[in-house]
Amino acid sequence: MLLTVLSVLLRVFLPPAVLETYYSRGVFVGVRAVLDYTVGFLPIPLFYVFWLGVSAWLVYQWRYFRGVRRLLSRLVVAVLSLILLFLWLWGYNYGRVPVEEQLGFGLYQPDVNELRGRVYAGAERLAGLRSNIASDTFALDLSVFPDDLEASVRPLVASALQRHGFNAPGRPRGWQLYPRGILLRLSTAGVYWPWAAQGNIDAGLHPLQRPAVLAHELSHAYGFGDEGSCSFWAYLAAAESDDPLLQYTLELAYWRTIAGLLRYAEPETYLKWRAESLDPGIRNDLQAIYDNGALYTDIAPVLRDATYTVYLKAQGIHEGLLNYGRVVQLVEGYRQRSVSDYDQ
Repeated sequence: MLLTVLSVLLRVFLPPAVLETYYSRGVFVGVRAVLDYTVGFLPIPLFYVFWLGVSAWLVYQWRYFRGVRRLLSRLVVAVLSLILLFLWLWGYNYGRVPVEEQLGFGLYQPDVNELRGRVYAGAERLAGLRSNIASDTFALDLSVFPDDLEASVRPLVASALQRHGFNAPGRPRGWQLYPRGILLRLSTAGVYWPWAAQGNIDAGLHPLQRPAVLAHELSHAYGFGDEGSCSFWAYLAAAESDDPLLQYTLELAYWRTIAGLLRYAEPETYLKWRAESLDPGIRNDLQAIYDNGALYTDIAPVLRDATYTVYLKAQGIHEGLLNYGRVVQLVEGYRQRSVSDYDQ
């Protein structure tokens, strides 16, 4: 209890600069190396091992029940141990210096006119990338993707981080979890499990979604807590690849985010443009993603959103689930800085 309380107090009171220097760029680098080059070589996701261990512990406590007081005492010890491990294995990364401060740019929220221009221009770029992947307009499927997606995506995320002055320690794993829908039915495409130090994505995701979701979870694994920053790194990972397929899928994920904002702002105009001007291949890809998502009905989405919002706020992410939308402010702020640097 004392160790856990002290660890929580460190998280609350240590300044971001201290956590950045001594944990995210210090202790955490060692944590990644130790875990990735030991248990990281196991041929199964540690997510399963974690829950198998929890189940075995609960069965043991039930079988050797010695009274309510003793059971409650052990539960308290178990919960405190998990909190302690969470913080030291990864959780302190929530307190690090924000990405935009370290890279020297401000958050930027584009207005509707700027958003429209970004969506239209992004669609043209995506169409160009897609034409280098397939000559037809049928939705892209699993057959065009590399067999080992983890080995293809992880170097891109690491390269994006290193090019911008961040560590990319260890060799974090990114697994596909089965059965299909295990996460999607909880309104979640992927999850980083800090007690296993591994990223995971749902095997039920459409192949077009997997690279970006995997890059997002690997960004968590490299030491970033907030959701917007991880999607930001997934977007920047596209520029590290010379493979039009990976460029297309990684950029498509961000484009869908800003296209969704534009559709909300001016639905009739957007839908008319989408029907008349959007590349047919991209339209078919989007429809394939929507159709695949419809296979996995949410289970208690309100409960999931409420629970995760509480979790994020407890980690200092005060906007809760809205933090996912922060990627737009990050990407557009980064682009504004890049354009300014070019003009100078």
